[in-house]
Amino acid sequence: MMSKRKNFANLLVIVIMLGAVLASHPTRAQQRHTITGTVTDGTGQPVPGATVQLKGTKAFAIVGADGKFNLEIPANSTANEIIVKSLGFEPYTQKIEEHPQIHLTTNSGVLGEVVVVAYGTSQKKLVTGSLSSVSGTAIADKPVTSPDKALQGAVAGLQITSASGAPGSATDVRLRGIGSINASSSPLWVIDGAIANSGDLTNQTTTANALSTLNPDDIESITVLKDASATTLYGSRAANGVILVTTKKGKAGKSQINFNGNWGANSNAYWNKNNRPMTTPEYMKAFSQAIINGGEATSEEEAKTVMVEDYGLDSTVNTIWKDQVYQTGKQSQYNLSLSGGNEKTQYYASGGYFNQEGATIASYFKRYNGALSLNSKVTDRLSFSTNINGSYADQRTPSNGGYFANPAGVIYFALPWYSPRNADGSFNYGSKNDAGGGNGNFPLITGDNFNPLIIAAWDKNSTKSANFRGAVSGEYKILPNLKFTSRFSGEYLYLHEYKYYNPFYGDGYAAENPGRVDIYNTRIFDWTFTNLLNYHAKLDDNNDFTLDLTLGQESYKFNNSYDASSASGMPLNLKLTNAINAAKPLSFTSGNAYNATSSYLSNGILSFRNKYVLTGSYRRDGSSVFGANHRWGNFFSVGASWNVNEEEFLKNISWVNLVKLRASYGENGNSLGFGNYQAIGTYGYGYNYAGDVGSAPTNVKNDDLTWEKNKNFDIGVDWALFDNRLSGTFDYYHRSTDNLLVTVPLSYTTGYSGGELMNVGAMSNHGIEFSISAIPVKTKDFTWNVSFNIANNHNRVNKLYGGSPIASGVFMIAEGHDVQEYYMRNWKGVDQANGNPLWYTNGADTATTSTVSKVTKDFTGKSASPKWFGGFSNTFTYKAFSLSGTLTYSLGNYLYDGYATYYNSDGAYYGSENQTNLQLQAWTPEHTNTIVPKASTSNSTSSYASSTRYLYKGDYFRLRNVQFTYTLPSSLLSKLRVASAAVYVSANNIWTFGTDKYLPFDPEQGIKNTASFNAPAVKTVLGGVKIGF
Repeated sequence: MMSKRKNFANLLVIVIMLGAVLASHPTRAQQRHTITGTVTDGTGQPVPGATVQLKGTKAFAIVGADGKFNLEIPANSTANEIIVKSLGFEPYTQKIEEHPQIHLTTNSGVLGEVVVVAYGTSQKKLVTGSLSSVSGTAIADKPVTSPDKALQGAVAGLQITSASGAPGSATDVRLRGIGSINASSSPLWVIDGAIANSGDLTNQTTTANALSTLNPDDIESITVLKDASATTLYGSRAANGVILVTTKKGKAGKSQINFNGNWGANSNAYWNKNNRPMTTPEYMKAFSQAIINGGEATSEEEAKTVMVEDYGLDSTVNTIWKDQVYQTGKQSQYNLSLSGGNEKTQYYASGGYFNQEGATIASYFKRYNGALSLNSKVTDRLSFSTNINGSYADQRTPSNGGYFANPAGVIYFALPWYSPRNADGSFNYGSKNDAGGGNGNFPLITGDNFNPLIIAAWDKNSTKSANFRGAVSGEYKILPNLKFTSRFSGEYLYLHEYKYYNPFYGDGYAAENPGRVDIYNTRIFDWTFTNLLNYHAKLDDNNDFTLDLTLGQESYKFNNSYDASSASGMPLNLKLTNAINAAKPLSFTSGNAYNATSSYLSNGILSFRNKYVLTGSYRRDGSSVFGANHRWGNFFSVGASWNVNEEEFLKNISWVNLVKLRASYGENGNSLGFGNYQAIGTYGYGYNYAGDVGSAPTNVKNDDLTWEKNKNFDIGVDWALFDNRLSGTFDYYHRSTDNLLVTVPLSYTTGYSGGELMNVGAMSNHGIEFSISAIPVKTKDFTWNVSFNIANNHNRVNKLYGGSPIASGVFMIAEGHDVQEYYMRNWKGVDQANGNPLWYTNGADTATTSTVSKVTKDFTGKSASPKWFGGFSNTFTYKAFSLSGTLTYSLGNYLYDGYATYYNSDGAYYGSENQTNLQLQAWTPEHTNTIVPKASTSNSTSSYASSTRYLYKGDYFRLRNVQFTYTLPSSLLSKLRVASAAVYVSANNIWTFGTDKYLPFDPEQGIKNTASFNAPAVKTVLGGVKIGF
């Protein structure tokens, strides 16, 4: 026993001594060391979340918010290279250095790149469809209210334009043309896998945008799905394309805190001095000639007397209404985020504030937003994730169009000798023609423009909205190659629209019960429940053949409820503005609506050695919005691709990185944008008789009503050359749509004066898309990135009910024509002999006349849709400095100005409306070579009648965004105790060039390209700072 104890004691001493020797020996410390470096993108910005791995080992590090990483090299490691990877960038390999400075290149062509696709992600080498991705970093710093505006010019074939520049305004989004007449032509938006509402959801607000509730700074990436192979899994809602938004999630690594703040100003982005409102001296000159030509005077002196005595002209007043209505608005934004986690759990949280004052008085948009995301890997098989983002927004938008309260209209219509204020500084309103008299220029009751300063100060017009989007999902790996995913997501929106019309002046003024309040409340709740099975199989021992299958079921429901009320008789002060203070309730109404969709879906991908890929998708949808005979529909797609660079004859050519040919065909549908109950025969109440409740039919029952069907063909090629420094994509597509929803007229004896909605039309779009990216220069200190995209689309209406054209404003929808082709009188010009107007009398453009009654409207061959559009971007990076810019353009379309008949009226509206300085070019015997007819207050020729005279070329180039950034050096950051910091200056819409010399308004006027005196597009200049901890 004693010997055993002694042996144990000796062994214990030896172990302790050996441990002491090992602990004090320097060999292990010398073999184990840490390298510290930075990872940035092509613009010099950090790439947080990138992984830096020691090649051939499990050792790795996560890049922080400052772009830095610390990688520990294990003892006795023989590895001598590190590999850097990040989603959206090329993998990068280099020899181990003590302080490596790594610059990643955007991954535009590497087959191993992971891209977001319908219901998940996929390797790019397995994708047979047409899609484009935009990273969150490309849109995060842009001073815009919604992510759709940040995409302008970024994706070939994606047309994004806005008719209004008001803060929080809606945008028109079209992908590969216009695909419908009565249903929606907008793409489907999907945010984190959930169907999302988009567009303008308000009812009495001039313009609003549901996507303004989403903070662009919280977005990780946006993917645009274009063809049937990419979109068919969304079935009856995919006809116009799909836009997938992925928000930011936490990443494993140390906690990171990021702050981004910017401050700046907004002003009007476009003003054409060649066709602007006249000043008082200019007006007097043109007016004098028109009075003489109209026979009201024989000399300039007599004409001046007529102007003063009959029209009230005051030559001592010269108001520039543009300076009264436009303003320099302030803008500021603050975003703060926290992210981090470990291999088991990752988190992301953010909060932000955005405040933008418009370039027009009484316009603003404010947003408070927050987001939270949590991912947890419970076991090796089971994981959960949840995310929620919410916002509260407050918006005020001025009127538009021909409303007297529209401030933008006042700029062109208000006479320059009117003054907005009296000599004592008080508001100028009332006139001698009003009951009780008055000395002001702006009448109380007669139809005329309102003093915009009063409307801005005394009326209220606001939209307050609250929005919440959230999702919870779970994933369970049944087998290593089989997993089940279940996700439930929901979206809730509440909008409170409030309008107060003051009782003293404007729309609220009335002889009885002055003052008015209109309130409209909207509540929207929708949810999506998705269940998916994903299976991956290797079909042979050599792994040459692989198969990926997805099976799924999805349910969706949309609920919308509203209530609206009006009251008049407000207190005669400007403090009591709530409806409870009104003397007389006027109306109250409420209602609700819903629709539901049940779906089954499947997708398969078969690959052979990553060279040849076949894909197929199928979806079956049942929708409540269609007739009983056609509630269910089947949609499918097939696609194929050939990764040519994997072939032996190209595999060893070092400068060829990617050559991929692909083609697809499929059918999907359009069930969006035309109502919830169009297939049901409905009755409405309110048709009362003799005090008794009355009801009448309001909609014709149609059990055969079904979705519009899209047949999509696409063929394309993707390539990347010279170590991915030159890459691009080319696509040709043909999209034919049948079963178009068209309103068919019925006999009035049926009681249905509005007609019946039927599937009787057909339309087609075909075109090309081309995009190219390059890195012309790349050195240790300097990098130049450039990208360009262009798209061309041809639209044609192929079939209408009975071949009968459909009038649509200034357009005529007709077989064989573009859906947005202008239909109007064809203007020839001015008869130089006498100054009379000349129109063509026929479509052959041969015979002319000066008699407007002899002119018939005809197709003009000119469309509101552009023939070519796209974007051009450059980024220059030199050490810690970067300069980037994006130019967007639109070519080949025309814009129509229907209000020009009033302010370019050739004398017809002289004295009641202001005119533009183009009228100074009016024909005279001494000035015969002109585009403006003879001005006359009688204007017996009706030269101002609507015609192609008021069509303008819509070609424009716009410098959409320019940004200069300086990243602070690490030596200074260590003193400041921050991980990263950068300062930047950014400008939006800084320069606009319209090719038409006389275009009176901003060339960006929405999809329909017709002027409506909206708030102008804004030019934003700001400075900002980004700090990471």
